[in-house]
Amino acid sequence: MCFLHLSSPMLQFNNRNKNKSALFKIFRGSILLLFLNSSISAIAQISGEENPGNTSPQKTGVIRVLEPGVFDYQSSDYLVRMRAWGVSFPVRSNPGYKEAIRFSEDLLLDTNLSITVKKEFDLQNHKIVDVFLPSHSKSFSTLCIEQGVGWHNEKETNRHGVFVISQIKAKRQNLGVWKYGSPSGGQVQENSIPTPVLKSMIGQNPFAGGIQFWVTSFNKIHRPGCSFYERGRGEYSRRPTGTDCRICGGVNAK
Repeated sequence: MCFLHLSSPMLQFNNRNKNKSALFKIFRGSILLLFLNSSISAIAQISGEENPGNTSPQKTGVIRVLEPGVFDYQSSDYLVRMRAWGVSFPVRSNPGYKEAIRFSEDLLLDTNLSITVKKEFDLQNHKIVDVFLPSHSKSFSTLCIEQGVGWHNEKETNRHGVFVISQIKAKRQNLGVWKYGSPSGGQVQENSIPTPVLKSMIGQNPFAGGIQFWVTSFNKIHRPGCSFYERGRGEYSRRPTGTDCRICGGVNAK
């Protein structure tokens, strides 16, 4: 009977092959694990680049100003286009437009605003809002009217008292759009002298020119072009009697 000794060359050779095979399997497993980790990291990086909202919070507030008083507001849930309530501005290429849009950008961009909705949407699909700034005690619309970069939209506000007073101050100081003339319908018109109205009453000279004053029920006399001309109850008169308006001067123009 023959026995194989443990230290025989054949057994040592087999043991060496088994060790090499085990080491190769361990090495192959390590390479595979490293490859999987690299792939997972690359996928996570690509996903983060394609969806940055997962890594950084979305900015809220006014993100752009499209026109004077018209801006895009980004909240945490939606983006909506808004327009300042009660104020109108000169259109593009008209005097005062650049000043108006610069004024809007300076006050609205990167500012924490307090917004009150006045009307859901207008014909241009703008949400009408009254905007308040934390650094000012007055609203954005009031500041625009007071500085003359815009004027009071009376049809929208039904003659809001604060806006009326702010516009009177701007006109007295000849600020902004008022130095180019009286704004109307988005355009700025040049200064013009009121055209005399011809008298045609019987017994009077039909070719004698004169201005039609507006005399209120309180006997206040206003000239054409005055903020209070044709406002409230009153009547026209070419030879009025009463108290002259302190703004336009009434019969005695300022």
